[in-house]
Amino acid sequence: MKYLRSAWLLISALFFSNGLHAEPDSLTISFTITQDRVVYEESDYGEPPQVAIWLEDPVTGTTRTVYVTYRTGTGRFAGKVECPVALPIWVKVYRREFGREGFPNPRSGAPEAITRATSRTETINAQAIVPRASRWRYYVEMNVAGDFNRAFPLEREDQRLDYHGNGQPSLIYAGEIVAEPDSSSIPQPVGRSDQYQFSGELIPDIKGLDSALRVFKKIEVVCLKK
Repeated sequence: MKYLRSAWLLISALFFSNGLHAEPDSLTISFTITQDRVVYEESDYGEPPQVAIWLEDPVTGTTRTVYVTYRTGTGRFAGKVECPVALPIWVKVYRREFGREGFPNPRSGAPEAITRATSRTETINAQAIVPRASRWRYYVEMNVAGDFNRAFPLEREDQRLDYHGNGQPSLIYAGEIVAEPDSSSIPQPVGRSDQYQFSGELIPDIKGLDSALRVFKKIEVVCLKK
């Protein structure tokens, strides 16, 4: 009986620590993203975007990943071991949040609770349970592979080649929300990553991006009542 009780306590602790149980004085921040299939299918590979969503405490700077697409979150990319330019800003967050080095991989990836299959559906949904009245800055990173254009070509005039087939680099949206019933927020583009190599630093200049700005028709962030 003692062993059964210990097992139950362990299962309960894991259940609550994963955020599956809402405390009495908590609310849910809901993210709803509407994506345009026509836009991303015009890329060279026609694949839907890699996406990551995370929260940041504006006071402490601590982060919490809410959602990341499976390929980036686990490193299971078709035909290659890793893709360092897929969602590089989130990867920097991932390293700090989970105390890891390198890129997510099949042996040491993001927790299953936050990873999702790359979605071809029109709508992407994600939720996070947070304390009532807490204030958050949130980020959404999106990247469609192979969406080359004049500003971000496969090969530049100086013959620099985009070896990863990235095209327009990942685009980052950001906004703020307070966890109060019915509060809402609409994020805005705040920057991009580097096209050619891994860098976790945000580049605030988004000139040259075109189709990348049209992949998401709408991003809605709402704090839901219980």
